[in-house]
Amino acid sequence: MKKLICVHPDSIQHYKTLLKGLEKDGRVAQIFNSDLSPIQQYLFTKLKIEPTSKVEVQYDRNESRLKKITKIEEDLAAAPPPFSILYFEIHTMSSTNNFGHDVNDPITEIRDRYQHEPEIFLEGSEDAILQSFCEYIQAKDPDILFSSNQHSRSTTTLDYLFMRMTALGLDLHLGRDKNTNKTNKIEGRVYLSSKSFRSDLDLVSLIEKAQFAFLPLTLAAQYGISRLIDSRNCYELIQRGFVIPRSIHNRECIRTLDEIIAKDKGGMIFSPEIGSHENVAVLDYENEYANLILKHNLSYETVTSAEDAKIIQNGKNQPGLLPTVLESVLKRRIFFKNLQKTFVINTTEWVRCEQRIVVLKDILVSLYGTTGSFWNRFANVVAFEEINRLSREVLIKTKDIVQGLGFELLYADTDSVFLKKIGASIEDFELVKDALRRETDLPISLENYYKFLVLLPLEADEKTEALKRYFGITHSNELIARGIEIRRHDAPNFIKEFQTELLYTLFDCKDSADVLSKGYENALLLVTNSIDKVMTGEIPIKDLVVSKMLRQDLTKYRSLFPHVSAALQLTEAGKSLVRGEIIHYIYTDAAHKNPLRRVMPLDLVSEEHDYDKEKYREILLEAAESILGYSGFDRTVYGDRKKNRKWWYEIRQKRGRDIETEKCL
Repeated sequence: MKKLICVHPDSIQHYKTLLKGLEKDGRVAQIFNSDLSPIQQYLFTKLKIEPTSKVEVQYDRNESRLKKITKIEEDLAAAPPPFSILYFEIHTMSSTNNFGHDVNDPITEIRDRYQHEPEIFLEGSEDAILQSFCEYIQAKDPDILFSSNQHSRSTTTLDYLFMRMTALGLDLHLGRDKNTNKTNKIEGRVYLSSKSFRSDLDLVSLIEKAQFAFLPLTLAAQYGISRLIDSRNCYELIQRGFVIPRSIHNRECIRTLDEIIAKDKGGMIFSPEIGSHENVAVLDYENEYANLILKHNLSYETVTSAEDAKIIQNGKNQPGLLPTVLESVLKRRIFFKNLQKTFVINTTEWVRCEQRIVVLKDILVSLYGTTGSFWNRFANVVAFEEINRLSREVLIKTKDIVQGLGFELLYADTDSVFLKKIGASIEDFELVKDALRRETDLPISLENYYKFLVLLPLEADEKTEALKRYFGITHSNELIARGIEIRRHDAPNFIKEFQTELLYTLFDCKDSADVLSKGYENALLLVTNSIDKVMTGEIPIKDLVVSKMLRQDLTKYRSLFPHVSAALQLTEAGKSLVRGEIIHYIYTDAAHKNPLRRVMPLDLVSEEHDYDKEKYREILLEAAESILGYSGFDRTVYGDRKKNRKWWYEIRQKRGRDIETEKCL
């Protein structure tokens, strides 16, 4: 325990000046808490309430002073805060393509949309546009202003907007306090942009991030997962009375090669047994890594070496930092998973739960994954390795127990195992699950019970097992697939519907032998009929649409991928696009020499356009091959060129042709 001097600047304006002065002062050995922003300092030490929480406020209007603020206990089952959003997009005289603005470039148009209301266009003189824009904001009174414009690293679209107001001498108010003397501010509102968040604004997920990290929405949208975790870690430590050292990128200690080989390992995987299987159950350790961390109190400060990890943690009466942070997230995720089961699938309530479950899972995975990260100021590589070591121990123990009970282990991936036994009932698999729970002291569930399951090879080599690439049908007639077209978000609807029907046709059998004979023959007939529908133009355009996301600005793409070509056509037609937007298109002439003529954006498709039948036939055959390839399906029977997926084989063929050419010279 050491005594420290606490310094409070009289104003935020003097904060940076004070830090620079202390850094140069030879009497100062070390500075703490300086990495925390003034906003974090206030939230962590004064307010101590997560942003977006529901609160009760006592405010003295006469003195314009906040007297008291108290958090109202959160009702997790209730809907998230009903924040209202106003979307806007600015066009200028020299730039209408949304890729940045010169601060001296006048505004020619602003497009607004409040919530789900129709979009409005503000045009005319620049001062009239800005005046109308501010009046529209005051009339709608949104909580959040969201700009779909792109901007530079140093200047946001909001900064540009304020600069234009100043240049025109306009005294306009975008905030909620109309009587304030401060101009060009947005007090009482939050500003978000497409640079820091997606254009379709996943607000529920953002609220979860903000509450986890104890950060306002704006910062939660800007920060990556590592900074969000760092913010929460710092909050927890400050509540325990610790000070925060400056962030120094941790470097792993020097170790021998033998030590690295022995300890620097991830999770364990037992390769899948390729082929068709009958009567298979999948057992899954629920939140295994999180539960291992909680069970053994594994944290940055509780583990100094893998050998004495348990001795160290047993000497700690207080839970470590990592388990403390992780436990609250885990409990929250489990609550929403249970709550989601009470709602009908795809209803508003179900979707909200799904959004929360997904973002909380991302946080849980990242809490484990950044334990030894170079960018984590508290990182401890040994703790990270200890978590993985315990996970591997669990899987090895699981394998021994399963095989000892007479079951075949078809496949295992870190925290889930695929078991098979001829004649076994679901009760038999439940007994295995109970035995594993007793022996490992970890929660485990029977995730799926398959009637038929096919484990697929890698696309690059049919002799190599693939991880998380399989499909099957449960005893309750539910199709489950991983790693094939039916699971891809960008696949056309007709391909997903075709594969679904193909799977049901294939598995409409009594046993595995029947699947490989009768099921396979019926599946081939379905392929033939589906090809006929494609070639005769019977597939509706809406079912042919391919959807892909623009993952970066159009100007940064160096190749004209189909979705990029479609996006360029849309911008040429006057539509503004931002990073993160989904581009919908169809193939019209996939073999055309000009990439811009190969596809057509859905928005520009008319009745006179026809789809590329040969291209969609090829896509259909690829989907059929994913399902029937393990049974010997050959697309060349349908006159299609067999696609060679072995990149190394293609290189070898090219090298062989080069050698033959050299011989002839």
